[in-house]
Amino acid sequence: MEDEGLIGLRRLTGQYEHSIYQAVKAGQISQLSGESLSIAQAMQEHVHLRHVHNALEFADLREGQRYEIEHQGNAVSPLAHIYLHAAVKQSVKLNAESRLAFEKLVSEGISKHHAEHILSMLISEALWQNAYGGDPESVQKSLKKLDASRKVRSNWVRKTSDAHAWAE
Repeated sequence: MEDEGLIGLRRLTGQYEHSIYQAVKAGQISQLSGESLSIAQAMQEHVHLRHVHNALEFADLREGQRYEIEHQGNAVSPLAHIYLHAAVKQSVKLNAESRLAFEKLVSEGISKHHAEHILSMLISEALWQNAYGGDPESVQKSLKKLDASRKVRSNWVRKTSDAHAWAE
């Protein structure tokens, strides 16, 4: 049985997601700011994907239950994908190293969307490292490696080439 506090937090998060999604559907994301705007932009870019649409359309009705799908035998959250895109958007706005890495990827012909996938992998790895006692500076180190080496960049492009495979 799950913790009631966690269910309550997911219920509030679902209401928040639904309210942002309503702004997306109404074409009113320009009224949002900060993290809410980044989340709305990521939603807008992915709402055509069936599982993202379903997760958002019914976010306020899930009553704190998880929305996960199965992909290759693993539980996957379409909304985690949205939040990673939003985190990258915020990082690019607020962090010079992230912005430089993003701009370098795009300048080499990588789409902005795919560049966000690459940077979201770095963020995910850093979160994992931090959660399990890894190096708290891993994002900065990864960004420097990404900036310094075309080989490292092409490896990340390959790693993230099927970032929407779960959505098919």
